[in-house]
Amino acid sequence: MNETDADMGAVTETPGSGDRPWTLTAAAILFWLLATGLAAAGVWGLAQIATGQVDTVSGAVGVALIAFLGALYYWFIGRKLLRAEDIVAQAVFQGLLWLPVGYYLREAAHPVIGIGAWALAAAIIGLVLSGPTRRAVGFGDRRPFAGGE
Repeated sequence: MNETDADMGAVTETPGSGDRPWTLTAAAILFWLLATGLAAAGVWGLAQIATGQVDTVSGAVGVALIAFLGALYYWFIGRKLLRAEDIVAQAVFQGLLWLPVGYYLREAAHPVIGIGAWALAAAIIGLVLSGPTRRAVGFGDRRPFAGGE
């Protein structure tokens, strides 16, 4: 129920009936799955360090730290998408980064995993650039460098 003020119009808003498009939710879930995978990779790296199965501890700590930071960043993107905030450009950039990963995996004799990375890139880009997602986050509504009109 909205309360109104004669001078200000509607001053309170009630939450919508869940008008978030499924593409937005799917993109957020996809980024959270990636964040979970990176966090698991970081934990696995720390376990390798603890059991002494690494050649250089400092290198393994660096890889684990990068995995945790990547997981935090992917979680952040998923949270922004779920809140319907405009983070489309960063999400598309992260999707594009999976294209060379797929290429090099295919070149390294892992063709199925490489095709999986390409499918992941296509899914991220397709979900984030779909019309319902762009409209829900307001991507493209603002004009850059717009002065007072």
